[in-house]
Amino acid sequence: MFYDERIENVKGKISRNSIFISFIVSLVLGGIHFANISRNAPDNKYFWFVSLELAAFIGALLSLTIGFIICKPRIKDERTESEQNSFYNKAASILIKFVLGVFAFVMPIALYIGSTTFNFADGGFDDIIYILLFVVGIYVVYSFKRNDIYFNYSIIDSDRYYKGVFKNIGKLALYALAFLGISAISFVGLVATKTPDSALITKILLQTVAYYIGTFTELALLYLLYSFLEKSSYNSENSMSKSTIISLGITIFIYAVYTASVIFVDAQPISQTSAMQIVSIISSFDIYIKFALLIFLTYFGYEYQRVRKNTLLSAACIIILLSETLSVFIGQISGSLIFVFMPEIMSQDAYIINQLFSTINVSIEDASSLANIVGFVLIIFALVKDKLIHKAHRFAVGAFAVLGGIELFLRTQVDVLQVSIYHFLVEIIELCYFAILVACVAKRTKKELQYACYP
Repeated sequence: MFYDERIENVKGKISRNSIFISFIVSLVLGGIHFANISRNAPDNKYFWFVSLELAAFIGALLSLTIGFIICKPRIKDERTESEQNSFYNKAASILIKFVLGVFAFVMPIALYIGSTTFNFADGGFDDIIYILLFVVGIYVVYSFKRNDIYFNYSIIDSDRYYKGVFKNIGKLALYALAFLGISAISFVGLVATKTPDSALITKILLQTVAYYIGTFTELALLYLLYSFLEKSSYNSENSMSKSTIISLGITIFIYAVYTASVIFVDAQPISQTSAMQIVSIISSFDIYIKFALLIFLTYFGYEYQRVRKNTLLSAACIIILLSETLSVFIGQISGSLIFVFMPEIMSQDAYIINQLFSTINVSIEDASSLANIVGFVLIIFALVKDKLIHKAHRFAVGAFAVLGGIELFLRTQVDVLQVSIYHFLVEIIELCYFAILVACVAKRTKKELQYACYP
C-alpha cells in the first residue's frame, strides 16, 4: 500500500466532477419524477418514490457548496489545492454512502406501496441508481484511463494484488450487510405500523434479500473483472493486454446468458405482459453488461493510442461510449416524461401507455444501435488504415447493413419482445466479430504496432 499525492489530486478533480454530474442527473430526473407524482399521484405516500433523487440532489448540492466556501477565499497553492481535492474525495465517498443508505431505508416502503396500490403509473424506484452507476461510472473509468491512473493504484505493484482485491470485495460484502440491516430496520417499522398480511411480508422480505444478493454479486464480478483488466494492462508488454481479450470474452458470455434467459421467458406459455414483467426483473443485467463492455472499450482505445495514434479509432470509441451512456439517460427521461404529460391515456388504457413507452424505448435503442454500428465500422477502417487487418474486413460493413435491414423489416411483422431478442443476437454477433479484430491487434507487440503502418 502506498499514497501518491499526484494521483489523489487527480482523483479529487474527478470526484468533484462526478458530484456535479450527480447533481445535474438528480435535478433533472428528480424534477420530472416530482412533477409526475404531484400531478398524477392519488395521495402523498408516493413521494417516497422521489427520495433517492432528493437525497442525491441535497448531498451533491451540500458537497459542492461546502467545497466552494472552504476553498474560494484562500490563496491558491499546492497545499490548498491538495486539501480541496482531499475534501472532494471524502465528499464523494460520503455521498455514495448517504444515497445508498437512503435507498436501503426506503426500499421496503417502496416495495410495500408498489405491491398494495395499482392506480398510479410510475417509473422504477431504483432507476436513478443504475443511471448514476452508468453515467458517473463510465466518466470515472474514462477519466482514470485518460490520466493513466489505476483505481487500485495503491496495490497495483504488489505481489498480493488479488488478495487486496478480494479484501475489497469483502469490504463490499460488509457494506451490503450494513445496508441490508438498514432495510431490516425499515422493514420492521413497516410491519409494526402497517400490519400487512403474511404473504405480502414474505414477498417484500424475499424481494429485499434477493435484490441485495443479486446487486452484490453483479458489483463484485464487475469489480473483479475491472481489477483483472487493470493488473494485466499494467504488466502488459504487448500492444493489448491479454485481459482486454478475456474481458471482452466474459462480457460476450454474460450477454449470451442474459439473451438466452430472455428467449427462455419468451418461449414460456405465459402472456406477453407477464413476459415483459419477468424481463424487467432481470433487466439490470443488461446495464452491467453494457458497463463492462464500455470499460473494455475504454481500455482498448487507450492501450491502442498509447503505442499508435489513430484519430479515427478514438472517434469510434467516443461515439460508442456517448451513444450507450446517453441512451441510458435519455431513455429514463423519456419514460418519465410520458408519465408526467399523459395521465389521461394512463387512466383510460394502460395497454396504450405501455405500447407508447415501448415504442419510445425501441426508438432510443435504434439510435444507439446505429451509433454503435457506425463506431464499429470506423474501428474496422481504422485498423485497415494501420494495416493490422486485411482490407477484406470492409465487407463486414455490408453484413452489418443487411442485419440492420432485417431488424427494421421485423419491426413491421412481429412484436417488440421478439425484435428485442433478434436485436440481442445481432449485438452478440457484432461483439464476437469485434473480438476477432481485437485479437488481431493483441497478437502484435508494442514495437510491431508502432511500425505496422510502414512497409
